[in-house]
Amino acid sequence: MPARIEGLRETVRELQALGVDVNELKDAMARIAARATSVMQGFIPARTGRLRASARGNRAKGKAVVTVGRATVPYAAPINYGWPERNIAPASFTAQTDAVMATEAAAMLDDEISVLIRKNGLD
Repeated sequence: MPARIEGLRETVRELQALGVDVNELKDAMARIAARATSVMQGFIPARTGRLRASARGNRAKGKAVVTVGRATVPYAAPINYGWPERNIAPASFTAQTDAVMATEAAAMLDDEISVLIRKNGLD
């Protein structure tokens, strides 16, 4: 299950109400997504490297998401979850990333929000 931060939506809403620029929130989430992408790439098996290279983070104000695969790399799900009929064992790279990022993302988010609060003179 993806790592979730309780109360994040409310915190984002309150920061916006206090005048924090949405782009600053997006930048903070992008840095967290970039870290998660880096972690995930270490868990993705690589024959050619195309699947690993397809991992990318988002830039949204209220969440950090890493996506893997695209039209030219349609095999991300079978590699991650496995495909017993084809003798493909699950690599579980999303679960492994979630396990690493569960505590790391919370700490990074706390640091990023603290920076935004100080930067906007809200401390």
